[in-house]
Amino acid sequence: MFTAFTVRCCWAVILGGFLLPPLSAHAQAQAVVTGVVMDEGSHPVPYANVQLAGTLLGAATDATGHFRFAAPVSGAHQLHASAVGYRRTTRPVQLVPGDTVRIQFTLAVDTVLLEEASVTASAYTVSGTDGTMDPLEAVTTPGAMGDLFRALQSFPGVAQVGDGAGLYVRGGDLSETKTVIDQSTLHHPYRYESPAGGSFGTIRPFLAEGTTFSTGGFSARYGNALSGVLAIDTKDQPDARRFRGNVGLAAVSLGLDTPLLDEQGGLRVTGNRSFTGFLFRLNGQRDDFETAPQGLDGTLSLTYDYEGGQLKAFSFARRNRMGIETAAGAFHGLFRSRSTNQLHSLQWSTRRDTWIGRTSVAYSRYGSRDRFGALDVEPVEATYQFRSDWDRALGSRFTLSGGVVAMREQSAFRGTFPARPGRWGEDAARLRIDDQLAATRTGGYVELDTDVRDRIRLTSGIRADHHSRAQETTLDPRVAIAYQFGEQTQARLAWGRFHQFPDLETYAQHAGTASLGAQQAQHWTATLRHRRGPFRLRLAGYLKPYRALVVPTGDATYANVGSGIARGIDAFTKYGGFLETRLSGWLSYSFVQSRRTQVRQRGADVTLERGPAPFDLTHQVTAVGKVRVVDMLFAGFTARHTTGQPVTPVVDALPQGDGTYAPVEGPVGSERLPVYRRLDLQLSYYIPLGPGQHLTVYAAVNNALDRANVIDVTYTPDYRTRTEQTTNFRRSLYFGLTMTL
Repeated sequence: MFTAFTVRCCWAVILGGFLLPPLSAHAQAQAVVTGVVMDEGSHPVPYANVQLAGTLLGAATDATGHFRFAAPVSGAHQLHASAVGYRRTTRPVQLVPGDTVRIQFTLAVDTVLLEEASVTASAYTVSGTDGTMDPLEAVTTPGAMGDLFRALQSFPGVAQVGDGAGLYVRGGDLSETKTVIDQSTLHHPYRYESPAGGSFGTIRPFLAEGTTFSTGGFSARYGNALSGVLAIDTKDQPDARRFRGNVGLAAVSLGLDTPLLDEQGGLRVTGNRSFTGFLFRLNGQRDDFETAPQGLDGTLSLTYDYEGGQLKAFSFARRNRMGIETAAGAFHGLFRSRSTNQLHSLQWSTRRDTWIGRTSVAYSRYGSRDRFGALDVEPVEATYQFRSDWDRALGSRFTLSGGVVAMREQSAFRGTFPARPGRWGEDAARLRIDDQLAATRTGGYVELDTDVRDRIRLTSGIRADHHSRAQETTLDPRVAIAYQFGEQTQARLAWGRFHQFPDLETYAQHAGTASLGAQQAQHWTATLRHRRGPFRLRLAGYLKPYRALVVPTGDATYANVGSGIARGIDAFTKYGGFLETRLSGWLSYSFVQSRRTQVRQRGADVTLERGPAPFDLTHQVTAVGKVRVVDMLFAGFTARHTTGQPVTPVVDALPQGDGTYAPVEGPVGSERLPVYRRLDLQLSYYIPLGPGQHLTVYAAVNNALDRANVIDVTYTPDYRTRTEQTTNFRRSLYFGLTMTL
């Protein structure tokens, strides 16, 4: 909603991610299973399936044959490993909450294609360019404040613009990264939305069974995304009944997990209430608020397992509101917002002979009321979705994938928008809208994964999408080739074409007669991965040219006349894992150059000019460290250094005759804000109370050095005086406790 809106909502960064503790009791209750799957020649077996017998808990091995997953169960179990063309192997395991079990499988070649050699119905996404973030790592990352999106910002290739949680991937805009939950696209994945994407993600980490984050070169399975995909699979059925509670300075939450139907089914339900007034008063931040950020949210998940498949129903709903004094350009005023969001989905997972399938239907609805100067809008968006994905093993060297998607979007827009970019004042020209729009997008893909030789793997696919409002059909070929140098090292090259259609809000604001079509990007990527024991290294380079980008061309008019290019290098090294090694953490570095066609205001005139994009943060370094100090006391830190964000300066102003002034901007992106630096600390202590019962006490200090990072610039109404706007996210303290019974 606010991709063109420059209101800063940094207030919420102090608060709401703390709705989850830095170290969850959930995390401590899980055993970790890790290991490697090899063949009889001691070569790694990629994409093998590892699964706890009688459950849908497990993981797929990566390209080096390694696997890892958390298991919220205890006691003696059987662990299966299987792959197409190999005999299934079973090993006994003894699982103890908080411990790590390491296992090596050796699979023998089988000349018979076994039915059980397929990946189970709870699909695990594994790809040469994907990064994964499990819930445990997310909630124990200092500064992430228990939020998955903020934890992902510590990965290379993701620019942290300001203090928000937005995922700006490899020089791409926020809207270019799509969030998918159980196959269903979530169009508003943030809470407390702002230009930086909102302060926190909608889905809480411990609702996720598995999370895959692709920063480029992703497969034909995903469409309508120019830069990245975040795919989340929600948790399956629980193994035992548990009650959970959390009490902190800004929130209270309750949860229940319980098996049903003789453990063939399961229920998970959570409820959360945030109230930030006391937190802001404690940290000296209350004066700016008319209404302190507050909200309600809840989730419900029902699963039913049967031989060869699973049915899963998932629902979430949330409601937020707030009011804050803020500034945008030359306008200072009160920004008020209230919003509701909900998603309901039903997913069927099944295995039939050599076919693996997942099919889902979903309904989502988002509504809000946002007011700030000339902006006063009430959008309501409803989406109906159908998706079906299928995979089939063809012998021991081929895997065929395919799928279809159909999506119907209906939106109603009522209210006023600023008619000119950046003009937010009460007296500014307004575009009045009272319109209802609808669009249908249908698509499909086919992809073939091939073992060309023992060390070479080729993936090729093609995707087609049609959009009814754009009246356009796109065709996207994609190809990737991976070479395995040895057990620990892999290189991968990928190329693909990607299209994304404008959202309905852009169509609603477009008053021109020309139609708006799909935007396009190409991905050229090269990746090198190395893994040895607990040490991992990944180096990647990319080139991403854009064309046909939708940009403003005048008062309430848009056109596909934008272009751009993003290039960069990502480096990532990680040691160990939380609860696996006493010391763990990672270091990431990103270099990016992103140039785009942008609007330049020269009084009443608007021209287009290519320059550094607002999310062109040239250098970004993030260090994350975690340590088990003594007994069950854990400490951690996150340190971040980021090049300042590009800004377009105002060099003059022209009087308009009505007492207002129109800005005359200099070259787009020709100045930068100061360097952004931040240090976050956290401490957690785990107290066992009995079998499956525990208490966690936690505390965090964010922005520990109390640095006044500059996040924007504002002007007086005549544009003669410029002021640097610093973050409201100064040094802040948060503490609380969580209990599981």
